[in-house]
Amino acid sequence: MKSLRYTGSLLREFASRWGSYLLLVELVAAVTAGVAVPLMRWATAGILRRAGIPYLGVDNLTTVVLRHPGAAALLLALLLLLLVLVYLQFAVLLGGIVSIQQREGRGVVAIIEEGLADLRHLRPSSFGFFVVYLLLIVPFAGVVVQSALLNKVQIPTFVLDWLTAKPALAVLVAAFYLGAAYLGLRWVRVLPNTILRDQPLGAAARQSWRQTRGRFWRYGWRLALLTLLSTVVGWAWSSGLIALQTQLDRTAFAFPAAVVLLTLMLAGQTLLGGATSVLYLLFLVAPDGLVKASRPIPAKHHWLRRIVVVTSGGAVVLIMAAFGAFYMTGALAEHPLTISHRGVDAGNGVQNTIPALRKTAALHPDFVEMDLHETKDGQFIVLHDENLKALAGVARTPRQLTLAQLKRITVRENGHHAKLASFDDYLAAAEALDQRLIVELKPAPGDSPEMLAHFIVRYAKRLQRDGDRIHSLSYRLMTRLHKRVPKLYAGFIMPFSLVAPQTDLSGYTVEETTLDSELVDTVHARHQSVWAWTVNDSDTMAQMLFEDVDGIITDNLSDLKRVIAEQSDHPSYAQRLRLFATTLEDFGDPVIGN
Repeated sequence: MKSLRYTGSLLREFASRWGSYLLLVELVAAVTAGVAVPLMRWATAGILRRAGIPYLGVDNLTTVVLRHPGAAALLLALLLLLLVLVYLQFAVLLGGIVSIQQREGRGVVAIIEEGLADLRHLRPSSFGFFVVYLLLIVPFAGVVVQSALLNKVQIPTFVLDWLTAKPALAVLVAAFYLGAAYLGLRWVRVLPNTILRDQPLGAAARQSWRQTRGRFWRYGWRLALLTLLSTVVGWAWSSGLIALQTQLDRTAFAFPAAVVLLTLMLAGQTLLGGATSVLYLLFLVAPDGLVKASRPIPAKHHWLRRIVVVTSGGAVVLIMAAFGAFYMTGALAEHPLTISHRGVDAGNGVQNTIPALRKTAALHPDFVEMDLHETKDGQFIVLHDENLKALAGVARTPRQLTLAQLKRITVRENGHHAKLASFDDYLAAAEALDQRLIVELKPAPGDSPEMLAHFIVRYAKRLQRDGDRIHSLSYRLMTRLHKRVPKLYAGFIMPFSLVAPQTDLSGYTVEETTLDSELVDTVHARHQSVWAWTVNDSDTMAQMLFEDVDGIITDNLSDLKRVIAEQSDHPSYAQRLRLFATTLEDFGDPVIGN
């Protein structure tokens, strides 16, 4: 009951000055997204280009530090600057929120000046704590600064899937998140103590620990209630508009109604995102309850301010309406390639086996993606894992067995069983089915020095003739392949993308967690392709359509084809509205983050 009354007080406060609150968060977001982040991306790309570093990922960070120490130092300086900007944005937002809530009447310039003055608390001795604190306290509101670097400070989906599939590791992951939640709530007063009460970070952390003693569950319930309220309102708004459009699709004015309703959906969710940001910030300022202003200054409604607000608001609505008309006019001009991951669809067989290939090919994917390892005798076996333990119960690697030995092994998965296949047999089966392949070369420490050369001599011309493509986690391997056979598609798999790559390869396979429109646009500008990997739920599939990726790799091929059909095969306006609703989180309020 107390949490409900507290939430009600936040809502009343927001309603009393909603225009000022929204103007503050949207102005800060616009400056961050429109100025700070583009400059950071431009500087990062310039450093990498001047140093001749083709890409930046977790697999080559050590190489960058050892071989390009100057560039590494500049990149570290940019990262520190980014964290300073995060702190500054918090300072401006918290200072502005308090000014509005206390009716102090301070201007934007005064708030910014005070935020800049607060930067003195970011001493080198406390900077490490601020980084840890940032990762713990921000998740409930998303990453405050819209940055391709900070947005990727997260565990990729495929790693989480792998961890949670193992009971012991799943318990550790759950314990980590519970611990992070506990520390985040115990340190919830750190930034307000530092920014609003002028305390050093260390002292602010100790003070927060004392202030939150015995209040963990109270704060947890209040945050959960705010999150639930935002989620329910957003869902109800979108669902109501979709239901209304479903009825209006039967009328003669379905199209204009669809444009209006899409505009309302986008505007409503944008306002909801801003309101949610304000509520979270108010909680951060006063988690125990709002303090009334001692001597409130009446709000001033200057005529020029009204004109600016009304004009800018009208322009935003017109832009939204124009987008709605464009979106509702027709289907996708092009749809991404449908790519079956490991040659299966929803567990219809054992991955990377010929029986599964035949079943999946009957669904007509654009490509079947499969994996290759070199064997002891220099041949190639179709297999993903570097050890046969998971699928065959045999603790051996492909490099320890000959091709003949491997072909006698039975692998089991999803209630199915099949024999391992040589690449010659798998490729012949694919050609008989007229099914194009994406071959993932999986180099291992025990591979022969001639592995790639053998692959090129035996298969390059045949794969090129069939329209097949190659990709690999090894950048070095793909650059060598691209130089030897420039007309054969050679792509680099990036399990964790920090910035857009700058290579001469054909394209990139990017883990969907770290894929964004900025990366896609940059890669497309270089006339290269981007495939999203591995996308298994319908909502994320829909988001990838809006990211304009060139291909989507999935374990659930049938679901992917259905999602694409909903947008491509003359969908109803209600279907288009429903599909767009699933992607709104990518267009959410910038303060909350993408």
